[in-house]
Amino acid sequence: MKPDPAAPADPLNLLRQQLILAQVRIMELEDVRDELAPQVARLEKLLAEAQTLADAKTDEAAHLERVRAALQAEFDHLRHVQHVTNEALNAARAEAGNLATRERSLLSEIEHLHLLTRQLAETERQQLTRLDELQQSLASAQSEISARQARISELDAEQRAMKAARSWRWTAWLRSLERTFGGKP
Repeated sequence: MKPDPAAPADPLNLLRQQLILAQVRIMELEDVRDELAPQVARLEKLLAEAQTLADAKTDEAAHLERVRAALQAEFDHLRHVQHVTNEALNAARAEAGNLATRERSLLSEIEHLHLLTRQLAETERQQLTRLDELQQSLASAQSEISARQARISELDAEQRAMKAARSWRWTAWLRSLERTFGGKP
C-alpha cells in the first residue's frame, strides 16, 4: 500500500490538526450559545411583559363586565321607574303637563343609558380584539423560544457526544501533552 501523498507524513501532526479543528468547532458552538443566551433572556422578558399586559387586560375586561352589569341593573331599575311613572300618569291625568316633563326626562335618561351601553359594548369589543392580538404575539414568542431552546439542547447534546466519544478520551493524553509542551491552552 502506498502512503497518501496529500496526507501529512506525521500522524501526530495529523492528530493535532484534527484536535485543533475540533477545538475551533467547540469554540464556535460556544460562541453561538453565548449569542443566543441574551436573545432567549430578552424573549423571556418580553414573554413576562406580555403576560403582565394580558393579565392587566383581563382585569380591565372583568372591570368592564362589572360596569356593564351595574349599568344593566341601572337600566332595569330605570325601566321599573318608567313603568311606575306610566302607572302614575294613568292615575293622575290632571297632572298631564307635569307628567309629560317627567316622561321626557326618563326617556332622555334611557337614551343616555342606551348610548352608554353601546359605548361599553364597543370598548369591550376593542379590549377583546387587543387581548386576541396579545395572545397571538405571546404564542409567536413562545414558539420562537421553544425553537431556540431546542437548538441549544441540540448543540449541547452534540458537544456532550463529542466529549463522550472514544477518540476524545483516547486523545486526552495528547491534549495534555500539547498543553504541557507549548501548545495553546
